[in-house]
Amino acid sequence: MTACRDGEAFIVVGSGHWDREIAEICRANGLEPHRHYLLSRELNEIDPSIDISGTCNLRCISCPRGNIVDSPPVGFMSLEDYALVLDKLLREIPFLGSIQLYAWGEPLLNKNLPEIIQRTREAKVLTAISTNLKVINDLDRVVASKPDWIKVSASGFGENYAIGHTGGQWARFLRNLRQLVALRDRLHPEMQIVLNYHLYKHSLGESYRAMRDLCDELGLIFRPNMAYLYSLDNVLDYVEGRPLSEEARRTLDLLLMDIDEGLAKALLRRHKGCPEERCLPIDWDRRVRFCGVYYKPYIAEDFLDIPVQEILDKRHGSDFCGKCMSHGLHHFTGVYLEERILEDGELGEWCEPASKQRA
Repeated sequence: MTACRDGEAFIVVGSGHWDREIAEICRANGLEPHRHYLLSRELNEIDPSIDISGTCNLRCISCPRGNIVDSPPVGFMSLEDYALVLDKLLREIPFLGSIQLYAWGEPLLNKNLPEIIQRTREAKVLTAISTNLKVINDLDRVVASKPDWIKVSASGFGENYAIGHTGGQWARFLRNLRQLVALRDRLHPEMQIVLNYHLYKHSLGESYRAMRDLCDELGLIFRPNMAYLYSLDNVLDYVEGRPLSEEARRTLDLLLMDIDEGLAKALLRRHKGCPEERCLPIDWDRRVRFCGVYYKPYIAEDFLDIPVQEILDKRHGSDFCGKCMSHGLHHFTGVYLEERILEDGELGEWCEPASKQRA
C-alpha cells in the first residue's frame, strides 16, 4: 500500500452493503485503490453479531420469534460473558470495527446493555442496536452510554402498525420514539437513528408518506425496505415442501412480492458468492449459529472454545451452505431489499444497481 503524502486525504469505506458501489464512484473520480481509498472488508472480512437478548417482547409474524414454534432457550448474556466474547473477538479479529448487539432478540430487555455498550466503546469498537421500542426501561442510560447507531423497526403507521409488529401498540411506540429522539438530542447528538420501515400491502400510500414525514420531523434516517418472510429456516421449509406455521402463512398474504417470484429471482443469482459469509452470529448463551439469516442450526456450542477461523472453515463448503446456495436462498433477502421505492410509496420496477449491471 502506498502511503498518502502530507495534506492528502485517505478514505476508508465502511459500508457493508454498498462499498463496491462507493469504490466505483471513487475510481470514476480518479482515485486509486490503496493509495486514496480502501474497503474496510480488506482489513476485516468478519462482521460479528452478538444476540445479547435471547427473547423478544413482540411476536411479529414475519420473524421467527413469532412464526417458529420450536424456539431455542430463552435468556440474556451476562456482562461477564460479553467481556469474554469481546476479548476473544479482539484477539482474533485485529481490525474489528463494529459489533451488532442484536439478531432475533430485543436488546433493551437486557439490563446489562449500557455496560455492554460502554465496554465496547472502551475497546474502540462501534456498536449498533435494533429495537421495537415497546419497552424503554433505562433508555436514558442506554443513550448516555453512547451507542453509535440505533435501528428502530416499524411496519405501518397508526392503526396499521400492529399488523406486522404483532403485539405492539402504536400510541406507545410513537411516545417512546419521541422519547428516544429527545434523549439523543440531550445526551448523544452524534448518534444515528434509522427508522427501518417494513413495506407490506398495508403500509404503502398514506402510511408510507406519514412515516416519511414523521422521520423528517424527528431527524431520523428513513429507510423503507420491502418485507419478506424471515428467517430462511421458513423459506427453506417452503422450498422443500414442509408445512409453514399459521403466522408464516399469514405473512405470505401480506407480502408485496410473492414468495415464488422472490425465489425465482434469487435462483438466478445462485452462482454468485454468499453475502452472509461475513456474518459471525453469536447467541446470548455463546452458541454460534451457522448463518446470520437462519434461526437454527448451530455450528459451535461455545464460541469461547473454538477459534474463529475454525468456525469459518467448518461453514465454508458445508452441506448446509451447499443446500441453501443450490436454491439461491443466499440472495433471497437481497432480492427484496433491492426493490426500488418511489417517492409516493408505490413500488418501482426492480433493477440491480448500475454498477452490478455493468459488471
